[in-house]
Amino acid sequence: MVTTDLAPVVHAPDRLDLIDTPAISASAPVVAAKPATTTKLTGLTNHNTAALAGITGWTVTKTTAVYNGTPTAAHKAVQAHMDTVRAAEGGRAQCYTSLIAVRNKLKELSTGGSHPAVSVTIKRAKKATASKTTRTGSPKARLTRKRQDEYTTAELVSALETAWTAIRTNHSEIPAVVVIVGSGTASKQAKYGHFAAARWQHGEQALAEVLISGEGLKRPVEEVFTTLLHEAAHALANVREIKDTSRQGRWHNQKFAALASELGLDTTKDDRIGWSPCTLRTETATTYKSVLAELKKALIAYRHPEMTGGQAKKNNNNAIACACQCPRRIRVAKQVLEEGEITCGNCESAFEPDE
Repeated sequence: MVTTDLAPVVHAPDRLDLIDTPAISASAPVVAAKPATTTKLTGLTNHNTAALAGITGWTVTKTTAVYNGTPTAAHKAVQAHMDTVRAAEGGRAQCYTSLIAVRNKLKELSTGGSHPAVSVTIKRAKKATASKTTRTGSPKARLTRKRQDEYTTAELVSALETAWTAIRTNHSEIPAVVVIVGSGTASKQAKYGHFAAARWQHGEQALAEVLISGEGLKRPVEEVFTTLLHEAAHALANVREIKDTSRQGRWHNQKFAALASELGLDTTKDDRIGWSPCTLRTETATTYKSVLAELKKALIAYRHPEMTGGQAKKNNNNAIACACQCPRRIRVAKQVLEEGEITCGNCESAFEPDE
């Protein structure tokens, strides 16, 4: 079923309106040639245009058909063709049924007025759509597995590597590292980042690793850059062979605080993790102003925390399961673990409890 919007054209192509027509001299009367009348139909279906293409006088495109004549003549041409098809193939022929709506609209059209051209627009009826409950949140917050904005981490990792290079430019002792983005909530102790010595192998060269947690990317750019400087302080401690942490790397001592201060951070003491909390100094932010601006452009996504399925099962014996960063795993009595760090000979990181 189609609906119709009849719209007579009030101005013929290449013709002036009556009020704009120049006066004709009485001494030289001129009879203007009557312009050809055309009938134009728009909004047609493929079946409509295919059927009209076989009728003399019609010029058709994908959804438009133009007849070189009046609407009455157009109607007669369509009706004559339909009569021929009906006599030969019957009223159920596709060509016949495709022209019914066109024939009816042309029949209903009045040619009144003095306009030499008439435009007819046939619009398809729109199906009524059932109302749906609107979900809260912006369209970007309602992305599903089948409706996703395109995103890659290439720009993010590049911006983090550029920021690390800028830190090395100002502090030449800091080594080159492999920067990765991963989970910061996979273990019991959530973290924004970590530094791990000799984690990667590139030919004959061992490279350290700096991880920036995807969960932490939701923070302001200054805090993300502070994490990079925090890990740079650990890298500097590793180069200078300074022991800046204890208790399986959780406690940050005053040696770490001194290194962080050297890189432009202020530290405060936490009773649980020592001088680990850091803030970016104003002058440091000014030094890295352009770096912060570029990094901010890349912080357009973040990772959701790991979903925990409940409390882990408690171990009935006295041994504690520990893992290093390789990761290799061992089981150690709690009393032995509390006496000091147990270091892995492969990755040089401390074995830390799983729970």
